[in-house]
This record gives sequence, structure tokens and C-alpha cells, in this order.
Amino acid sequence: MARPFFFSLVLGLVLVTLGCRRGEGERERGARLVLKYQPLWGPPEPFRELLAGFEEAHPGVTLVTEALPNSSDLAHQFFLTSLEGGAADFDVLVADVVWVPEFARAGWIADLSEAFPPERLREEFLPGPVEAVVVEGRTYAVPWYLDVGVLYYRTDLVPRAPRTYAELERFALDAKAKAPGVQGFVWQGRQYEGLSCNVYEALWGHGGQALGEDGRVLLDTEAGREALGYLRGLLTRGVSPETVMGFGEEEARRVFQEGRAVFMRNWPYAWSEAQKEGSPIRGKVGMAPLPTVSGEPGFGTLGGYQLAVNAKVSPERKKLAEKLIAHLTSPEANLVLAVHYARNPPRAAVYDDARLKQGSPFIASLREMVERARPRPVTPYYNLISDVLQSEFSAAVAGIRTPEEALGRAQKQVDHLMGEGR
Repeated sequence: MARPFFFSLVLGLVLVTLGCRRGEGERERGARLVLKYQPLWGPPEPFRELLAGFEEAHPGVTLVTEALPNSSDLAHQFFLTSLEGGAADFDVLVADVVWVPEFARAGWIADLSEAFPPERLREEFLPGPVEAVVVEGRTYAVPWYLDVGVLYYRTDLVPRAPRTYAELERFALDAKAKAPGVQGFVWQGRQYEGLSCNVYEALWGHGGQALGEDGRVLLDTEAGREALGYLRGLLTRGVSPETVMGFGEEEARRVFQEGRAVFMRNWPYAWSEAQKEGSPIRGKVGMAPLPTVSGEPGFGTLGGYQLAVNAKVSPERKKLAEKLIAHLTSPEANLVLAVHYARNPPRAAVYDDARLKQGSPFIASLREMVERARPRPVTPYYNLISDVLQSEFSAAVAGIRTPEEALGRAQKQVDHLMGEGR
């Protein structure tokens, strides 16, 4: 008598499961999902195929993609206006690494911890990107692709990549003496976010930390003073030209690519530019981790974008949005973005994939550097305090204020702003 009951039970469970799946499919049918993202710059077909794969797996779902301005500042302003106004006409959005805590605290992006538990992200993704998307133990975004600050050097002018700041200075001055008219080290010294990235790299290179255990942004510290003193010293000792105080990424790249500098701090995108046909330095460039005081590999600033869900969408659309994020951040999607768009994967395992090593050996070679990428202070108030950081960092680099004066002023202002923010 037990056997018929058993088969009836199994049949019932099967029917219930099929019914659930059918119900889920019916809920998805006719759904419209909107993705807001910044241009990837490359052939459109691979990304279209990636999106088509999601639609094939979810028949009846219409996926709409809407490109944002390429400028990070303009994209941030768009989201501030839209999300603060309660816009619900888009579901999935890109978020810069420094936006996630801000958007999470404001209640603008959804908690994704159930679909993407923090412990699972830590197992599958590199540590820097995970640190940027997990806020107070909860997941609010999933890493999509990343960037990291690196050091470029002229292989025909120096014996190898410098490991310490002292070596960088010595190599640069020696090369300048042998090649008149060539500058030593170019980097991003203009008063903007790129300067903050350079300062934090120098801070970490001097053994400092961006945040205290209590979440306080640490500025007026010994490591901070040494970092700003080092950057200012590059100018006063002739290692870097005074013109770096007006340099962003492209200004530094053009000088280096024209063969007029020995070293450059920049992002990985500059590699392909340096290797193009007609480039004066093609075949004469190496890339390495940033140097440090101690000689251990440096920590490049983490850049890149994550995918988040608009908190105003319905529960049904949220579930569908989470499925789209899972699709776009999968190992296969990481591979597509790396090979076709030169976007660095945030998943550690992808760097071991033979297809990446064959299709984009340059990105595969970045593993050591991306593993050591660190985010700027992970705080909801970063965009509130960034203007203060840029202003005081710039004053110290330009010699308007001493590092002690600049960091003391910055610490007081940042503490005040963050206290008000809370």
C-alpha cells in the first residue's frame, strides 16, 4: 500500500514544481526590463549577443538598454536626480565603486544579499571589488568590471620596473641625464578625483590605511604626511615636471606615448594606446605594480563599475533584475567584456581561463595588480567629502600648504561633514 502513496506523492511534487515554474514564466512573460549603463566602447555585436542570451533564457521578457553619458560625473548627477525623485522607469543601473555606499544609505538601491550573499561574493570575486559593494554586511551591488592604477615604464631607458620609491627616483633621474628632454615620472596631479587616486596609492605605499576601524576617514596621519611629502618631493627634486599639476589621465598618456617621459602612473587602457601602430614607444613599454617604500608590490586604486537594482521597482521586477545581474556578471560575461571590450574581470577564476589568456593575454597578465586593488574610503559620505580631499591634496602637491597643514585642515572638514551627514 505504501508504493501507490509514494508515487502519488512524487507525482504531486512534480506537478507543483511545474506549476511554480509555469507561474514564474507567466509572470515574466510580457515583462520589460531596463538597464542603464555607460558605453563599453567596442564592437556592439558581442554585447548584443550577451543580452540576447538573457532574453532567450527568459522568453517574453523585453530587455531595453539605455546608454548614459560617458562622463562619470554626469552619470552620477543623473542618478542623483532620478533616484532621489523616486524614478522607477529603469531596473538595473551601473554604479561607480564610490557610489554604492552612498546610494545604499539613501535607500536608492535594493539589498541583494539574498540573491548574492556576501560570503559567496568573497569566494568568487576579488577582494577589492567585494569590499566596494558590501555595506555593513549586506550586498547592494555586484561587481561588473574593474580598473586599477598601474605603473608604466620605458624598457629602453631603465633596467627594470622600480620596486621602491627610491628606485623610481634614481632610475628616472639617471634616464633623464642620458636622454635630455625626457621627463621622469608623469601622473595625475590636477585638482580632480584622479589626484585623490594618486594620493591614496601613495598613502597605501607608505603603509597607511584609508579608514579606521570606527569608519573614520583617516587623513592626518604619519603615512598621509609622508605620502603627500613624497608627491610634492617628486616636483621639487625634478623627478616629475611641474606640469603634472595640470595633468589628468590623457595629458599624462600623451606625454608618455610621445616618448617624453620615463614613467607614468595610469590605468590599463593606456597599454593598447601605447602599442598602436605609429606609437613612438611601441614595443618599448613595460607595466608593473606601483612601487612602495618597502619594495613590496603596491596597491593600485580600484576603479570600475558594479550593477545594482533600483529600490523602487516591484518585487517581481527585482527578481528579474537579479537574474539579469547574475547573467551579466557570470564568468562567461566577464570573458566577453574582457576579450571584446578590454574590461578587467572582477572574478578571480577568469584570469586562469585559457580563453582569456589566448584572447587577451594583456588582461590575463594583470592578475597580480587587480588582486591588490583597493577602493577609496568605503563610506556613504565619499562624494560629500571628495571636494575637500581634492582641494587640500592639491594645495599640498602645489606647495601652497605643507602636508601637515593640508591634512589637518582636511581632517577637520571631513570629520565635520561626516558628523553632519550622520
